[in-house]
This record gives sequence, structure tokens and C-alpha cells, in this order.
Amino acid sequence: MDLQSQIHEVLDLLSNNEADKLDVEPEELAKMARKAGQSFEEAILRQFTRQDEDFRFRMSNMGKPLCQLQMANKGAKKERKDYNFIMRMLHGDAIECIMDLVLELSKVNVTGGKSRVELELEGYTIKGEDDVEIDDKVYDIKSSSPFAFEQKWKKGLPALKADDPFGYVGQLIGYSDGQNKKTGGWIVVCKSTGQVVVVDAEFSDQEKDAVKSDIATKIKAINEGWSFQRCFEPVDDFFNKKYTGSKKLPMSCGFCDFKQACWPNAQLLPQPKSKAKEPKKNWYVMYEGKEL
Repeated sequence: MDLQSQIHEVLDLLSNNEADKLDVEPEELAKMARKAGQSFEEAILRQFTRQDEDFRFRMSNMGKPLCQLQMANKGAKKERKDYNFIMRMLHGDAIECIMDLVLELSKVNVTGGKSRVELELEGYTIKGEDDVEIDDKVYDIKSSSPFAFEQKWKKGLPALKADDPFGYVGQLIGYSDGQNKKTGGWIVVCKSTGQVVVVDAEFSDQEKDAVKSDIATKIKAINEGWSFQRCFEPVDDFFNKKYTGSKKLPMSCGFCDFKQACWPNAQLLPQPKSKAKEPKKNWYVMYEGKEL
């Protein structure tokens, strides 16, 4: 039985009040629950006491576009996050704690996890901590919006390779190569529906070398102070497959903390032509033919 099927089987039993079929003693289940609770307690303390830090390369950011890294390195002003940002972070932490418990209950071969990892590139040590290792393969546990779950994660590795604004591929390769272990993939939970998909990930040596070469170039660019250059350009905006006469920032820019420092004239505006009571909003640099 593959990993995804094992996870689904455990959740199916728990959803139908059949935990007795898991062959886990109550004392052992209580021990697992306390462990998950302690992990979430640590996550709460970490999130609630987080402070801004000086820029450094980390496993979690090394796959991001160079322009974002350059902005962070020069100390560009970050946008203030929405009030619900902390809830999203805690939701992700809670999902990781729950999934660790589910993996224990599924009796998969967990061979490690929460390992401190270091990867040497361009004379620079990139540090991080992985999520879980199963059969000596490295997996990341992710929470996802319904849209990303359906449009990206359920479509597997090719969809992620085609559009990876958060640098998840580089992250996973860094965690695995830093330990001389194979990549396993991602265990992804939809935050809305609770659905789980396992995205298996195998990379050729050429693919790994290309990813590490890209990261090495970013390190060199930061260390040598290369001139700033945007990695993205505005895209045409369409509604019902018709061009609205507007240009908006691509999704990668929309998630960036520095989009207003990079695009000072961009404005968050409702999508033209929409008749919805609360139209979707995008970051526009041209709105209905008018440059902003």
C-alpha cells in the first residue's frame, strides 16, 4: 500500500469511529496525543515570539526569486501583513502536528524528522530543519488553499515544476541533499476540506544540479551586490476570457512582501467588468487602459 493510501485508511477509520481497528493501545494513543500537543505548544511560542531578523539564506527562502532575496537583503520595507496572517501560520503548524500523529498511527516507516540540515554552496552554509523522513526519504508537510490543492498539488510534480513561486522544489532538494538522502515528496492537506494528497518527487542528478546551480547564482548575486532586476513583468488581465484593458502583477509578485517597494504605483483594485457583489481584487499597474 502506498503512503497516500495508508494515510487515507487511517483517516477513514477515525472518521467512522473505528479507532479500535488501528491496533493502538489507549496508553500509546494518549502518548502520541501529548507529543502532538507539545509540538503545537512549541509552534505557538515560536509564532508568538517571532522577531524580524537580518537577511540570511535559509532552506525556506533559497528557492524564492532573486528579486525577492535582493529586496530582503537590502532591508527594503516590508508590507504590513493582514491581521489573519498569524492564523494561517498557526493553521499550518497545527496541520503538521496532526499529520505527524496520523503518520504514527498509520505505522509507516518513519525513519527521522525535524533534522537539522546544512547545505554548502558557494562557500555559504544554508541551514534548515526538515519535516519528516519516511523510508529514509525526505518529505515536507504542507497545508494548502482549496485552489492550490486542486490546480497544483493534485496534478502532481509536473504542475509544481511549472509554477513554484515559493521555491518548494529547491527546498526539498536542499533538505535531501544536505543529508545525502533521497527526496520523497510532499504530504499536502487542504485547509478547507481536509483532503490529503501525497505528491511523490524524484529528481534526476541533472535536475538537482540545475536547482543547486540556480541557488549558487543567487548566493553569488547577493554576495557580489549585483544590480537589482525584477524577475517578473505585469500580465494581461482577463475576465470571462476577455481582456479588461488592465495589467496586473503575476501571482508570484502578489505573495511577495516587497511588491509595493518594487512596484510603487501598483494598486489593489477590484477586477474590472466583474458584476460580483465583492469582486476579486488584484494588484494592478494599469487599470482599464490607464497607467497607475
